[in-house]
This record gives sequence, structure tokens and C-alpha cells, in this order.
Amino acid sequence: MFKKVIKNTSIISTGTLVSRFLGFIRDILIANFFGTTSPILEAFLVAFRLPNIFRSIFAEGFTDSVATPVLSEYHNDREKIFSTGNHLLFVFFILLTSFTLLGVVFSKYLVLAFAPGYASNVYKFNLAVSFTKITFFYLLLIGLSSIIVSMLYALKKFVVPAFNPIFLNITFIPGIILFGNSLKTYILVICVVVAGVLELLFPLAALRREGFKLGLLYRLRHIFKSFKEAFTDSTILRMLKLFLPRIWSSIIYHLNVFLDTIFASLTRITGAGALASIYYANRLIQFPFALIVLAIAPVVIVDFSTYHKEGRDEDFKRLLVFSFQNVIFFIVPIASIFIFIPDAIIDVVFKHGEFTDISLSITSSVFFFYSLGLFFTCAIKLLVTTFYSLKDTKTPAKTATVALIANGILSAILMFPLKAGGLALGTSCAAVLNFFLLYRALIRRIGAIEWEDTKQQLIRIILVSLLLGLLARFLWLNLHLNKYLSAAIIAFSCAGLFAGLGLLLKFKQLLYVKQWILKKK
Repeated sequence: MFKKVIKNTSIISTGTLVSRFLGFIRDILIANFFGTTSPILEAFLVAFRLPNIFRSIFAEGFTDSVATPVLSEYHNDREKIFSTGNHLLFVFFILLTSFTLLGVVFSKYLVLAFAPGYASNVYKFNLAVSFTKITFFYLLLIGLSSIIVSMLYALKKFVVPAFNPIFLNITFIPGIILFGNSLKTYILVICVVVAGVLELLFPLAALRREGFKLGLLYRLRHIFKSFKEAFTDSTILRMLKLFLPRIWSSIIYHLNVFLDTIFASLTRITGAGALASIYYANRLIQFPFALIVLAIAPVVIVDFSTYHKEGRDEDFKRLLVFSFQNVIFFIVPIASIFIFIPDAIIDVVFKHGEFTDISLSITSSVFFFYSLGLFFTCAIKLLVTTFYSLKDTKTPAKTATVALIANGILSAILMFPLKAGGLALGTSCAAVLNFFLLYRALIRRIGAIEWEDTKQQLIRIILVSLLLGLLARFLWLNLHLNKYLSAAIIAFSCAGLFAGLGLLLKFKQLLYVKQWILKKK
């Protein structure tokens, strides 16, 4: 059971690693061209965030919580997957087109709502409105793409979904290099739209190779008949019923982002460049989150859904424990290094061109406080995935609501002494609260889980991680070398120490790797 999980997770992790590596190059280029205080960048960040709100609700929000787990129940019946998928594509084309047009029409008011601080800067405000009108078309493209990706997941085809996000970075990198100067004002939004087209065509081509025939044009020509067919399909109705609480969860998530955006735009309190510093720090935090947790989640949710449908409760719990152990193994050491050397990481990755010492100081503070909650943020995703496989979309929505309130209160208080860092600390504290609420609810739902072996692993991982963090800090302060060479030495030293102590303490994941290497020989 676990071999297939490891294999499929590795596929998604590889795609994510390539995507995130290219994403770092993209962000380095953006930092070099725009720094943290450029009105073009700050306008783009708001404009791109707005369609992403609806994207997370109607695209990834729907597919990860509803479409993938429900379609996975029919993994042996591809015709059912294809017919349901065509109904979904029709419904979502109508829905997303409507939202896109509304976003264009009301772009001015959306920017006012999400970045009220921009109203005092006419140039930045007008840029944000203009950018929003363009980026909303990305919503339509990526929404349709996500439905296609969910069908591939249900068919247990993970390669194309794993590498599809790469297109967003592939378009940005040459776009900025080749046209960054000549089209500096609009290059970022142009790249977004081009990426959306590629992210739609790539998985569609893969699905067609599996035998899928796109019926969207036929359904649009027979729109009334298609509406009737779609809304009399019992599977579609079941999905829509499950989706309603998920909408609230997505709204809650973006209300958290909305709060951060509002607070960060209050530059008299949080300081100039707060919004950009949150963006850059969050990009780094998202790297291990995506590489590990977002790679595990789409793989295990397929098996979780199958086990739940077949009543295999013990297999369900075993897979949950195994997934948690892997999150602990990877995330805790990474979080420790982030906490001990946030300034070093920001310096090496982003400090170029317009990214000054002031930018470094602000972003390092935000990155440090985000890192404190990294493990809990990752664990929340795994718990939420578990609830979705149980066809429970209400519980995550309820706990997220409580966490939102806590985040708003804490951020409003902490931003005064800690500025932008206070917003990150408020988010981390809210993540801790959300984790414990979700875990308590899960135990009530599925019963007790055996954690004894995991507890022992956690203690050993924490001790080793502290040593890694201390070593990284010591080397950064005492290696008087080029910063990139110092970073390489720190990386290799920490990796060597972790591997050595891990084998000595018999970490299961390292023993698996050791056995695999020995078999290859």
C-alpha cells in the first residue's frame, strides 16, 4: 500500500520541486526588477490575488475537496469519470465566465475593498484596477484546467498534474528577461494570461490520450438540454451539495489573506514594503508546503476515499499515521533551519538589485514568524484532506472560521509592536489553534489513532532539528565567505548531520532510502 503512495508522491514532489525551483528564479527576477516598494509590483500582487480568491473557491477548492474524492470512487469506470467530467466542464465554463465578466466590471470596487490603502496613491490604484481586469481571465482558464486535472487524479495519472504548474514559471522567466524593460508595466499580467492558456492545453492533451472526448462545444450549442442533463446527474448534485460548505472554507482562507492585505497596506503602522515582504516570505514558506504536503494530499485522498467507501477503517488510519510521519520527518527540520537563519535565507535568495537591506530586514522578520507555524500549516492540510475523503466539508469550514477570528484579533494587536512580522505571527498562532480543533474533531469522527511510534519519532526529530538549526546559525555567523558559498556549505553540512544522526537513530524514511540504494547496487 505504502509503496504506491511513495511512488506517486515522489512523482508529484519532483514536479513540484522543478516548479518551485523555477518559481524561485521567477521571484529572484521579480525582486531584481521591482524590489519591495515598486508600485507596479504592489499593484500586481493585489490584482493577481483577486482572481486567485475565486480560483481557490471554484478551481482547486472544488477539485481537492469534492471532484477528486468523488471521482476517485469510480477509478475503475473511466466512462463515468469522463461523462461526469464533461458535465463539470460545462457547468464551470458558464459559472467562471460569469465571474470573470463580473470581476472585470467591478474591478475598481474590488481593489478598493482589498487594498484600501492604495486609494491615496492614484497611480498605484489605477494600475491595480487595470491589472485586475486582465488577470481575471486567468480564473476561467485555470478553473477549467483544474476539472481536467481532477479527472487525471481519479484515473491515478499523476505525472501531468505534477508538472502542469511549471508553465506559470516558464512564461514568467523568459517574459521578464526578454521584455522586462520594454514592457515593464504590463509584463507580469501578460505572463499570467499566457500561462493560463498553457496550463489548460497541457492536461487536456493528456486526458485526450486517455480516451476523453471534450463535449464542451456541443453542450454550449445545446445549452438548455445540457443544463438539464448536468443538474439531473446524481453525481453532480452530490458534488454540489458537498461543495457548499467548501465555498465557505475558501472564503475563510481568503478573508485571512484579505486581512493581511488590509493590514499590510496600512504602511503608517506596518511600514513601507510590508505587502511585498509578506509575498516573498510566503513564497519561501510555500516551498516545503508544496513539495511535501501538496504532493502527499492528492495521492492519499484517492486512497482515503477508496478505504472509506469500502469500510477499511484500519487501512485508513494506517495511511493517515504514515502520512503524518512523513510530514514530521520533512517539515520539522526545515522549519528549524528557517527559524534559526531567516536572514541568511532571504539574503541568499532575494537580495539583489532593488531588494535592499531594508527589504531584507522586513522580509526576514515576516519569514521568521511564518516559520514558527509551518508544521501546523502543513498538518492542517493533511487533516483537511482526511475530512474531504470522509465527504465532510463542514468541519474544516467551522474550524477555519474560529481560526480566522483569532488571526484577525492577533494580527491587529501584534502589528503595532512587530509591524509586518506581527501579521505573520498572528497567522502562525491561528494555524496552531486550527490544527488542534481539527484533530479533536477527527478523533471524534474516526476513533482513537495509535501514535506511540510517531511520538518517539517526533521527539528524536525535534532534537536533531534543533542541532541542525544551531549548526546553520553558527556557520552563517562564522563563515566569512561569499554568501552563496556559505549557503552551500551550510546546506551540505546540515544534510550530512541529518543523514548521519537519522541513520544512527533509525529514522524509518532514511532506512527506506538506504535499503533502496543497496538494492540498486
